[in-house]
Order: sequence, then structure tokens, then C-alpha cells
Amino acid sequence: MRCSRRSWLAGALVAAALAAIGGSAIAFFTGEGVGTASAGVSKLSAPTITTATPAVGGTVALAWSTVSAPGTGTVKYFVTRDGGDPAGTCAAPAVPTAATSCTDSGLAPGTYTYTVTAVWRSWSVTSTVKTAKVTIGPAAYFTLAAATATPAVAASNNLTITAKDENGSTVTTYTGLHTLTFSGATASPSGQSPTIVNSSNSAIAFGGNTSINFTLGVATVTSSRNGVMKIYRAGPASIVATEASSAVTTTTPLALTVTPGAASKYVIAGATTTPTAGARNDLTITAQDGYGNTATAYDGPKNLVFSGATASPGGNQPVVSDSAGTDVAFGAATAIEFDAGVATPAGTANGEMTLYRSSSTANSITASDGSVNTPTALKVTVAAAPADKLVLSAATTTPVAAASTNLTTTARDAYENTATGYAGAKNITFSGPPAGPAGTLSTVVNSAGTVVNFGTPTALNFSAGVAAVSSSKNGLMRLYMAGATGVSATDGTISTATPLALTVAVGSAARWALSSVTASAGAIGSPCLFTCAVTSLGNGGTITAKIGVTDSAGNLVSNVGSGRVAKVTANGGTIAGTPLTIEAAGPALSAATFTYTAPANGNFSNTITVATSSGTSYTSATATASR
Repeated sequence: MRCSRRSWLAGALVAAALAAIGGSAIAFFTGEGVGTASAGVSKLSAPTITTATPAVGGTVALAWSTVSAPGTGTVKYFVTRDGGDPAGTCAAPAVPTAATSCTDSGLAPGTYTYTVTAVWRSWSVTSTVKTAKVTIGPAAYFTLAAATATPAVAASNNLTITAKDENGSTVTTYTGLHTLTFSGATASPSGQSPTIVNSSNSAIAFGGNTSINFTLGVATVTSSRNGVMKIYRAGPASIVATEASSAVTTTTPLALTVTPGAASKYVIAGATTTPTAGARNDLTITAQDGYGNTATAYDGPKNLVFSGATASPGGNQPVVSDSAGTDVAFGAATAIEFDAGVATPAGTANGEMTLYRSSSTANSITASDGSVNTPTALKVTVAAAPADKLVLSAATTTPVAAASTNLTTTARDAYENTATGYAGAKNITFSGPPAGPAGTLSTVVNSAGTVVNFGTPTALNFSAGVAAVSSSKNGLMRLYMAGATGVSATDGTISTATPLALTVAVGSAARWALSSVTASAGAIGSPCLFTCAVTSLGNGGTITAKIGVTDSAGNLVSNVGSGRVAKVTANGGTIAGTPLTIEAAGPALSAATFTYTAPANGNFSNTITVATSSGTSYTSATATASR
């Protein structure tokens, strides 16, 4: 065929017009040579959608006829849904493929229109419209149902999980294993997390990935797996299941009310864990199940036995008030009223505890009704009450006359606990023992090291209720009169309730002493022991006396043995009856007396001296006689 360039252009225009009329694309193929030219005309046919089949789960399966290429190369296709891009495996306009079928997915219920466009080189032809009606869409949410809405803690509760589309229809194509996470219940008070048994029979804690197997859109429990739920915290729960990969979740949580288990333990709380001895302390006693939930079914009167505290030093027993307000000693059955698992005091009744023994370490309070016990005791540290009295103790109850002995002064409360709050400098006045035979008063060394007579306030330093001797200060005591005695103390507000009973022992033989002194006239000074003054005796007057051996305080010793002889001399007047022998056994006293006779005339002042004549040497004694 030969034609001019003008006739070729006219042919192309005709072909284009025919393509527009016939629904096909017409292609022109030209060739050109010297003197002659040839051309071929063909068309690109429109594809036909043969199937547009909707399915449960929001899918539409599409297939279309194959379109032949007018020449070399491959025809490709793309799909539109309602004039826009499809999903699933269907090709969009931007990326046509050679496939002649695909599945659109993610479709909510409704009617959709589809076209398929064939593309070859720069040509394209679109099919006629095909419609498809989706009645059940993809899974949009889960519904949850349980075997019971009021499970007991730790009890197995079978869940049924159903996948629903947005219209509430079960999505039967939601099948196989899906990974869900569960939420809406928390761990028990004692820490046990809620669990779901997965399809492999493993208990998975809420919040963990849980594999659940669905059949036709529904997951049910089979052989105690695939949805068995256990919750350990009593109370309301709102269970939600979520598939993270698809964002399908439970829009309306499953509402449960979890009931507590039977009482298995007590938990005891006090209004204070540092009560003062003798003070009432409100106890709250809670019956709990094995997971720490309040056992609300534990109700009404119960007989509890309390333990963990002992009597005070003064014998005061620890007590708890019963429901009638009567204080019952620890170790005895105490009627306590529970209301929904909890016992609380009512005024002074139903659980007011009073402890009397103070301690620097905690008492561990427990209770038991015979079957329910307290695994974790209430720890209570009891402080002493304010000081109520002073109590004295000594290093020995048989001190030796004139010897030092350590005296400890302790402040105690009304229950005989050491009143640790009684501290610092206190002025204590001691009393009780009489002066020694030589007139020496009993003494206590104060905190500064000064010797203070009994009867005079003595500064002592107390530490946590106790004043003890330190470095020969702060309570070093000396007593001088032998025999039984008692020592008392007071700070002006509190005092010793019972004197410290002591028996003062006679010391070692140390001194000569005058005994049984008489004078014919005048006055005899007192004491008349180591030294003695006789005044207004008168000329020719006489003094008679025995001689004894005493300790350093003047207490007469005994059983000194034989050979102790005293010699009596005077620097004026005359002495008769000297020397004098001391009795070997019994009191160390001479059986005989000596007699001093004053000068017959004139004024006089004579010194009479008692000294050792033979045997053990003792300190001399003297007496003065004057007119």
C-alpha cells in the first residue's frame, strides 16, 4: 500500500474515532522507506469482570478476562473500588500488574463498585462496572462472655471470645491462632497476677501475649485451655481483650464481681506501734483469704486468743477488751465481733489492747481462733509510762560500816518498768540510816564528786531512768552504823515506795574506844567514844569507864582473841584500874573499869589517854576532864 503522509494522518484520526465508538483502543503501526510506506491497524479490548464475590470478613474476590496485546509486550491491569484505590491483593492504578484476579479486603458491610482497567504501553481500556455487596465485615471488636459474672478468687472461669464486625455480626472467617493481651483486672493484695490459660495450656499473666485459637470467629475453652481465666483480687473487674496487630479490642468490657475466698489469716493493725505502757491502743483485725483479700463472709462473734506480749515487772498482764468491753488477759479466749471480715473497736470494747511491759525491742502481737492465725505479727514497741517512783539497789545488801558501796537509783513507772524518760540532773534526798556511833552521818557522793550527807539534796545524773555510779561519783554511798537499816530517797515529787533493806556489817578492829562512861559530877559530852569531854567535874571528882575495841566507825567488834590489853594514862589527877584486858570472845570490851580522880584543889584540865599496852596496836582514844 502506498500513501502520502497526509493520507496516514487521516487514517489515524479515523481509527481514533472508531476506538471511541467501539470501547476498544485502536493501535497504528507505521513503517517508512524510500518511495513507499506501509501501516497496520489493531485494537486493545476492554477486560470483563467475570466475578466479584463478597465473603464474610469484608472481602471481595475479583476475576476478569484476559486482554490480548495488540503487539509486543504485556498487558497489565489495575482495579478501582468506588473510584478509589482497592486493598488486599488488588493492584492500584499506580502499580498495575499482569494478574487477572485479586481479593479486596477490609471492607465494612455495604455495596461496592469495581472496575478493571487494562494497560498496554500508553493505551488503557476500562471494564464496565461490577458491583458486590458485603454483608459481614472484618473483625472490628471482641465480645467477652464468662461462665459466671461472680467468680470466686482463684477459681477457674471459662471465657468465650467472639470476633464481631462493626454491625455486630460474628466474623466466621476470624479463625486460627491470634495473639491477644488481656487487661482490666489487677494483682491481688499479696501480689498474684490474674491469668489466662492460652491454647498451649500455659497460664499467661494479664498484659502478656496470649495465644488464643478461634474457630469460625469464636474462641472457647477446650480441655481447660484456650481462655480459662483466674482472678485473685476480690471486687469489680472490667475485662478487655485486645489484638495488638489489628487493633481489634473489646469495646464493652466484661463486668465481673470477684468474691473473696474463705478466711485463712488475720492481719492486725494498731492505732500506734509505739504505745505507752498502760495506754489503750485500738486494734483493727482483718480476716483475709489466701490472697490478701478481706474475707467478707467472716462475720459475727469469734473467739480469739491473743499472744506475743508478757506481764510487766509489776505483774500487770497484757489485755484486749472483748465485744462486751471486758478486758481479757492474753492467752484467754476473747470474744471479738467481726463485720464483713473486719473487727474494729467500739468505744473501749471489741479490740482495745493495753500492754504494760516496756521494751526496747518489739512485741510481736498475734491472734488465733484455732483455725485462722496471724502469719505476720503486729510489731509493737512499748514505751515506759512517766516516772511514778524511785527504786534503790546496792552492790551489796551487807555493806561494811564506813566502806564505800555503789548505790543505783532507778526511776520506775507505775508498772515497774524503768522510766526511761526520767533523765538528766535530779536532786535526790536520801534518808534512813542513823549516824554512826561516833556521830558520823551516812553520805552519798554526787555527780560532781562531792560527798553529801543524808538528808541534804544530792545532785545525781540520770540516763534513761537510771543513776549509776561512775568513777566513784553519782551514787557512791557510805553507812556508819552497824545493823539492819533501810535507805529511802525522794526528788520531792516521787519517792521510794519501799526502802532499800540493808544489814551493815561491823568493820575490822581499828580503834580503842571508851564505853559506859560515868562521872561523879558535871556533864559528859556526846558522843563519848573516841574522844570525850567531861566538864564541871569538880575537885576530887571521878570518871569511870570500860575500854572497848571498835571498827573505824565506832561499832564494837567481837571475838578479837586473847592478848589485847589497854593502858590508861592521864596528865593530871590519878588513874586506877589500869591496864585493862579485853575479852577474847564475844564483844571486845573490858570486863573491868578504870577510874580517873581529879586533883583535890585548883582548876584543872586533864587529858586521859587510852593506848595499847600489849597485843595488836589500835588507834588511841582520849577524854578531857575539866573543872
